[in-house]
Amino acid sequence: MNTNSKIKKLAAYAAAIALTLAPMCKAHAESDDFGIWSSIEAKKKLTDKLSFSIEGELRTISGVQEIDRRALGLSMSYKVLDWLKADLGYIYIQSFNATEKKLKEIAGPDADGNELWNYNVDHSYWEERDRFYAQLTASWKIGRIKFSLRERLQYQYTHSALIYEDKYRYELTDINDPNAYFTPKDEFPESSPEIKDSKHNTVLRSRLTAKWDIRKCKIEPFASVELFTRTDEWRGHDKLRYRIGADYKIDKKNDITLYYMFQDNHSSDNPAGHAIGIGYTFEL
Repeated sequence: MNTNSKIKKLAAYAAAIALTLAPMCKAHAESDDFGIWSSIEAKKKLTDKLSFSIEGELRTISGVQEIDRRALGLSMSYKVLDWLKADLGYIYIQSFNATEKKLKEIAGPDADGNELWNYNVDHSYWEERDRFYAQLTASWKIGRIKFSLRERLQYQYTHSALIYEDKYRYELTDINDPNAYFTPKDEFPESSPEIKDSKHNTVLRSRLTAKWDIRKCKIEPFASVELFTRTDEWRGHDKLRYRIGADYKIDKKNDITLYYMFQDNHSSDNPAGHAIGIGYTFEL
């Protein structure tokens, strides 16, 4: 197959997946967020079957305006069979929580007749998490397409955090005046510390990936879908994550991955999200 034919097949493959994802992306366009996900990973082969890796990750939201997450992970991988791999890992995560306004109750109208609410404002803070996981990955090949199914069970502990909260309250100018209106109380806003309680959860993450092994080509396109399901608190799946991208093998020890990701948060107040991801992996 000549180069032009390869490019045409690659374009057709990418277009087909893009058309599949387009309706989902359009449905959430009004409330979606966008970010950049970047990572770098170092791998070391200890034996023919056992390997170790360390990975650093940085994610942004609102384009590149805000850092949303930074993480450092360690993992061990063992090749059980030619088609089956087992992994154990730990990830330390710092996740950014932006300033949040929480409405409490309606106070009443102001001097211009506008509706006023009593409310609290939580200051932004960094949340710390410890994540442990175990996973199995089965792989098989049909023609030039390589499939893999990864089942990951992860436990995550979120640490308690001390934050500050500003409270805003309103009162009537004169309780006996029928034309009275609401104004801010003299002692407010009031700032006070608050403890965010620790929490934990267990999630099953199932990911199916298809990679196209193009003959005599260093570029390997892929597409994947990942399902997140809470196992400690059953409520259906929490979110779905779709990816389309390609791996590029620079040489025997260096690889680059570039992808587009769409995440649909089914059981969360967070909006759906889009991201462009880039990863670099090298072997020691």
